Amino acid sequence: MTVKDVYEFINTLAPFSSQDSFDNSGLLVGNPEADVYKIAVCLDITNGVIDEAAKLGANLIVSHHPVIFTPLKSVLVGNPVYSLISSGISAICAHTNLDMAETGNITDLMLELLDIKGGEVLEPINADGTGYGRIAELPFETSAMCLAEMCKTAFDCTTVRYSDSGKTVKRVAICSGSGNSVIGIALAKGCDALIAGDMKWSSFVDAQNAGLSVIDAGHFHTENILCNHLAGLIEQKFPLVDVFVPESNRDICRYV
Repeated sequence: MTVKDVYEFINTLAPFSSQDSFDNSGLLVGNPEADVYKIAVCLDITNGVIDEAAKLGANLIVSHHPVIFTPLKSVLVGNPVYSLISSGISAICAHTNLDMAETGNITDLMLELLDIKGGEVLEPINADGTGYGRIAELPFETSAMCLAEMCKTAFDCTTVRYSDSGKTVKRVAICSGSGNSVIGIALAKGCDALIAGDMKWSSFVDAQNAGLSVIDAGHFHTENILCNHLAGLIEQKFPLVDVFVPESNRDICRYV
C-alpha cells in the first residue's frame, strides 16, 4: 500500500473537496507513491510526534490539524515540516473535511461519548447540507453544571470551563474545537446551551447576556477523541500495516 492509498481511503470517509475555504487539508508533505510501513495518527504534528514516529519506524503521519496552515516563507531546522522531510515521513492532514463529514464526524463522536442522540446540522456549509456541529434534544432536563460534568467525564478533560445562564438545559448545540462563531446560530435555533472548546471570554459574556449556557471542554479534548477512532478505521482497512497513536500526542498545556 502507498501514501496515496491511505489518502484515497480517508477521502471516502470525508471528501477533501468538502473542506472549508480557509482550510489546507490533504497530502501536505511527502510522496504519494511511497510505500507505507507504519502509520501514526495524531491531533497535531509536533516535533515530538515526528521524533516518536521516526523512532518507531513510521513513514506516514495522519493528523487532524494541518501541519501547514498558513503559507510558509521558510522551512528551517526546528520547523515540523523540515523534520518531516528530513525524516522521510509523509503527512496527510484531514481537518474541516472530517469536522463536516456526513457521518462519523467529530461532533458525532462527541455525541456518542455523551450518550446523546444528535439531530440536525448546527451550521450547514456545503451544498449537500453537511457542515459544523449538531443540535441534540436531551432525553432529560438538566443544569449547565451537570452538563459540564458529563463533558468532563466523556472527553476525559482535566478541567472544564462553563457559564450558567440560569435556565434549564434541554436543547443543546454541540461542535468540536472553537465554537465562538456559532453562538448566534445556537441562539437562533432555540438552544439552551452550547458545548464546544476554545471559547473566548467575550463569547462567554455575549452568551450569558443572551441566556445561553456555554460549556468549554477544551480544543484538545473535544478533538483528540478522533485519533483512536480514525486509527481503528485505517487499521481495519489496511490490516497488514501497523497503525498507532503516539504517546507524544497529548495535551501540551498544564493546569494548576
